[in-house]
Amino acid sequence: LWRPEEELDGCEPEPERGPAADSLPGTPPGPPDGLRQDSLELISRYLREVAGEAQPSSKKLFPGLLGGPGRPGAAGDAVMEKALETLRRVGDGVMRKHELAFQGMLRKLEIQQEEDLQSVVEVAAHVFSDGVTNWGRVVTLIAFGAFVAKHLKSIKQEQSISSLAGIITDALVSSKREWLESQGGWEGFVDFFRVEDLEGSIRNVLMAFAGVAGLGASLAYMIR
Repeated sequence: LWRPEEELDGCEPEPERGPAADSLPGTPPGPPDGLRQDSLELISRYLREVAGEAQPSSKKLFPGLLGGPGRPGAAGDAVMEKALETLRRVGDGVMRKHELAFQGMLRKLEIQQEEDLQSVVEVAAHVFSDGVTNWGRVVTLIAFGAFVAKHLKSIKQEQSISSLAGIITDALVSSKREWLESQGGWEGFVDFFRVEDLEGSIRNVLMAFAGVAGLGASLAYMIR
């Protein structure tokens, strides 16, 4: 069975978190959320590139946005450029090697319009449902999102790619913020895959969805 947490592992599981303190009524809005904005821009760009909505470019990823003044938690331009390059390399590799698994998942989800994208929330929840968080699972989720983005383009629903990117970003930043920050954010992502032997660590997954029936089984297969 495909076990992305073993294939692309190297980070400790996320510790259990206690209940978060709710904001008091009337609390003024905090500073811009640099981690979320960086994540959204990065994921949006990658999904659009994979779908053919944007061309890979050596130009600045988000001129004037990333790492700008007043963006607490934001990474610098150079870091995010490297994060995009890394995501292209690692994410594309995951999609190539696990295309059959992603195809089976996509068939089960039956995404035909923007409203159907809420099923991706369920996928994200199941990917981390056992309490384990690592860069392998993060990349797997983003790569599957890119696979869905290609599908949206093919059925002329490319206007929904922005919503898809937002769903994936929220799934990561809202529930995994503490882990992402503890791992150094996107700079940690770049550092991790700089030394990771991707080709040597990804296992053959030709079995893919052979004999797997039902979305529940598909989701379990995706994270095992």
